[in-house]
Amino acid sequence: MNKTELFKAELALIEDDDIRSFAQKSLELLPDYFFTCAASSSGMYHPQYALGEQGLVRHTKAAIRFANHMFNIEQSDAEYITREKDLVIVSLMLHDGWKHGDKKPDGTYRKTTVFEHPQVASDWIRNCEDLNDWLPQEDRDIMADAVASHMGQWNTQKRSTFALQKPQSKIQKIVHLCDYLASRKDIEVLFSDYTTPEVEIPKLEDYVLTFGKHSGEKLVDVAKSDSGYIAWCKENMTREPMKSLLKQL
Repeated sequence: MNKTELFKAELALIEDDDIRSFAQKSLELLPDYFFTCAASSSGMYHPQYALGEQGLVRHTKAAIRFANHMFNIEQSDAEYITREKDLVIVSLMLHDGWKHGDKKPDGTYRKTTVFEHPQVASDWIRNCEDLNDWLPQEDRDIMADAVASHMGQWNTQKRSTFALQKPQSKIQKIVHLCDYLASRKDIEVLFSDYTTPEVEIPKLEDYVLTFGKHSGEKLVDVAKSDSGYIAWCKENMTREPMKSLLKQL
């Protein structure tokens, strides 16, 4: 697998030679799963293009594409010097590089997303000895901080006592913003070598509810027996907890 070839277009966006070389070396050192797995283990929190084989690669490319679009407008171009833009691009390139975490004691990797993955990637960028002498430590620290805080306000999880950092600097904030945009289900990003698979929509008369008090019942039957529930669903479909339930469909 030629890991750097997959990001040839994104590497070409980096203007500083030393930062580009660091990015290439970093890509070569990332675990193989990064280049094959989906961006979301459950499929609940990412758009269709980020799912399936190489979904995480497409998510990463989309985040970099958002950053590049922002840097092409005057207000953002004036706010960041060239080197800062390069550091943003590489931060995004590596932000999910360890999404399934580091190796387990038995030498294998987990199959699902590790909540602490931003900190795992951050520590790796900051401390990996194989990356020594490729870039000044100051630049590595800037990227490590940006990667550590890329989850933004979603920095805690009920099943974990670990709290991720929140973005503070302008570089941290734009990295988080680009990752956020690349994870929105209602924003489609096109790739020339990827076609969104067609989703088979069940016939209305056959659709069975999978949530709530009528779980397991046909929608048409519920509409007849409890029309008030259907009205409630329509009114609350964009509110919690209904919003979270619908994400599972």
